[in-house]
Amino acid sequence: LAGLPERWRVWASHRPASQVLHLDSAAAGRASFATLRAVGDHARREAEIGAYVAEAEAAPALAAARAAAAALTGVCAEGVAFVESASAALQRLMSVWPLDAGATVGVLASEWGPNVEAFAGRGLGIVDLPADSGGRLDLDALARRLRDTPPTIVHLTQVASHRGLVQPVAAAAALCRAAGVPLWVDAAQAIGHVDVACGADVVYATSRKWLSGPRGVGVLAVADRWWPALRVRRAAMLPDDLPTVHRLESHDAHVAGRLGLGAAMREYIETGPAAVWRRLQEIGRITREALVDTPGWQLVGSEASGAITALRPTGGQDVAKTRSRLLNDHGILVTSEQPARAPHDMRGPLLRISPHVDCTAEALLRVRSALAED
Repeated sequence: LAGLPERWRVWASHRPASQVLHLDSAAAGRASFATLRAVGDHARREAEIGAYVAEAEAAPALAAARAAAAALTGVCAEGVAFVESASAALQRLMSVWPLDAGATVGVLASEWGPNVEAFAGRGLGIVDLPADSGGRLDLDALARRLRDTPPTIVHLTQVASHRGLVQPVAAAAALCRAAGVPLWVDAAQAIGHVDVACGADVVYATSRKWLSGPRGVGVLAVADRWWPALRVRRAAMLPDDLPTVHRLESHDAHVAGRLGLGAAMREYIETGPAAVWRRLQEIGRITREALVDTPGWQLVGSEASGAITALRPTGGQDVAKTRSRLLNDHGILVTSEQPARAPHDMRGPLLRISPHVDCTAEALLRVRSALAED
């Protein structure tokens, strides 16, 4: 790490030493000592004084975590619910949103496959949104669609899971707001990676990826203009003055995980979100430059952006076996992606490389050399 700028050497030093070359932040980032300590300390406190007493004691820290999530997603703290994951957030959202028979959702071809399955399972009609040749939302065509045949909801995955594709969600939010069509944003790969405070009606995300928070925690953020419309049941066990969105939370929750997420967000905010966004954009660029002409592999997306890079095998390699070989023989952690991840955008399996801010050029040359053995 000697060649890294001081800010990112410090970032790396706040984490346990990795036993692998960790290039898999899009799956789960490496938690910091502060995050691990927040989770462990609360779990210990539950054992010492009782779980519900410990939760009450942690109320100020939980409120601070909620405020941080609100700031990152661009909504009021009363509009933030802590949930178990991004997929849980979407299911919870669909269970309370005013969706009548015949409702439709507009999605891009690059949409996360499980989201499309969830929409179909809820009975929503799927409408294709217009995109350019690289897969980015065509804003002019969207404006025409919103004017002529608007879907009930527009849903965008801000940063694709399977390749370097970042959607213009802020511009889309402005168009949707003007047309009176709600925009939902899946920010699972976006929060901690790019700016997600985009003016959308809903933003939902997970803790474990680019924020490097714990697994089993997510965030659902709903803009205040939609709170009165949510069909949320008032449970007798809950206080009457509990904010509507907070009623979407599980009250038998992983409180330690929520506090760990709070610690991860605090560290991210103290590091400087804009600096992190710039660095991750740079990391994506240097990753693609290092791997662009690796024998037997082709970069996916000529206009890729963000820190996620995908490679397509050109020599018949088995991507899952390559992923295992990289880990077992070279200590390099990446992801093998199957087409179900984005079935309307992926033609076959891909190898995903997703380094965080502490990645070095030397590490990427190590990946290139290992891949060349296939």
